Amino acid sequence: MNTTEDKDVQAQEPAKPKRDYRQEVTNQIIEMLEKGTAPWQKPWEAGTTALPFNPTSDRGYRGGNALHLMATAARRGFTDPRWLTYRQAHENGWQVRQGEKGTQIEYWQFSDRAARTVAGETAPDAPSTKGEESPARQSPLHRVYTVFNAQQIDGIPPQEPKRLQDWEVVKTGEEILQNSGAAIAHDQQDRAFYSRAQDSIHLPAREAFRSAPDYYGTALHELAHWTGHPSRLNRQTLNESYRFGDPNYAKEELRAELTSVFLAAERGIPHNPEQHAAYVASWISALKNDKHEIFRAAKDAHNAADYLLGLERSKAVESNAVPQIRTETSEHVAAYERGTGTVNIVEKETATETRNPARTGKAGMPDRQAPVKVQTEKILDGEVDGRRPPSETELQRSLAEAEKQAKAQFGNTARLYPADTDSGRYRGEICAETEHHLLQKISPKSVIAHPKSLISDVLSPGQGVAINYKNGLADTKPFKARERAQSLAR
Repeated sequence: MNTTEDKDVQAQEPAKPKRDYRQEVTNQIIEMLEKGTAPWQKPWEAGTTALPFNPTSDRGYRGGNALHLMATAARRGFTDPRWLTYRQAHENGWQVRQGEKGTQIEYWQFSDRAARTVAGETAPDAPSTKGEESPARQSPLHRVYTVFNAQQIDGIPPQEPKRLQDWEVVKTGEEILQNSGAAIAHDQQDRAFYSRAQDSIHLPAREAFRSAPDYYGTALHELAHWTGHPSRLNRQTLNESYRFGDPNYAKEELRAELTSVFLAAERGIPHNPEQHAAYVASWISALKNDKHEIFRAAKDAHNAADYLLGLERSKAVESNAVPQIRTETSEHVAAYERGTGTVNIVEKETATETRNPARTGKAGMPDRQAPVKVQTEKILDGEVDGRRPPSETELQRSLAEAEKQAKAQFGNTARLYPADTDSGRYRGEICAETEHHLLQKISPKSVIAHPKSLISDVLSPGQGVAINYKNGLADTKPFKARERAQSLAR
């Protein structure tokens, strides 16, 4: 029985500090960077490194979780990319060896299933929480799970990584570059860079590189910068960096390097980190100042990799001559079928799952025998909210007029870009409008053309606004642009 004195002593004892998961992960990454042992600081051969994934759900870990598991594997000598919980191993008849230490990952859950991720993090092995949430709860639920590598588990079947031949590396790297549609010029002696002002990639001649993997590793790094352009992912670290040495410049280099690492691991391409060693000190400084930075960088890098791989899949779909406007991410597939008034949206069960477009039957409607899983929403009589969507000819005429207005206002070097209506994010002043488009100035020489049919708010020239798209829907909010004296040229 405790006495009053015992209780007083217990009350005076300091509370045990709560573990800070993100700080621990950040400290581990900083330590590895300082030692030169971070995953993206070490070269690897084709097929020897893969993105971490859960073998029971066949879903890949993403963002900060993926990077943390790759770093842990490098530090502890694991070469198997499979990670799972103790319970999942037990349910499959496998056994985590006694004394093995697990690795923690984080999971964020929201009441709205469509927004259950934060900072790009998902837990492929998160158990069902059905019935635990209150509809009124708005704050996210943060959980930390412990997972084990396959090399810590007895009884799990071995996995042989697929090792690419040299010709396969060339084919894979070339497909990513060509399917992106990026403007690539081999006009440099010993430099490789992305020009934001010209929206183009500049590389030395192919024969200047020691090997094909060296060439594609460099090209993919610059292609990662290309994804951040205002007409694509509109990445702040790219578009608000002005010169070598400023904080955003180093942060953007970290994102580009992680993107090329994720792409290389996803597609089995070798990785050579030599040319980006100069940024290590800046990366360490950025991570020491903010424990969330590595998670933001990993999230942005995974989004960039998804964007490029989505373009690759879209090109494959177009080659089948199916009359669709199609977008695919690691979580969803959305396709608009011209002439049918039908939008197909489906949530994928696994990150590696791909979907084939529906075959069309009579009257251009989807064939009921098509072997695809889709949820179809019909747009009645071709109308959206009572408005008839413009035809292709009308849209092209409107875009041509929009380009004329952009050049008239900002000079002949001004560039007009159609809005990315799947995931684009744009901030700036509405500068003009045509019959079917609103024009938004987002930089001194860049103008975005937004389809009026997707914007419900009434916007007018001179109005500052942030326009964010998600799965073809536009959300608008007031935005006050800050003045900049610096040049936007990277």
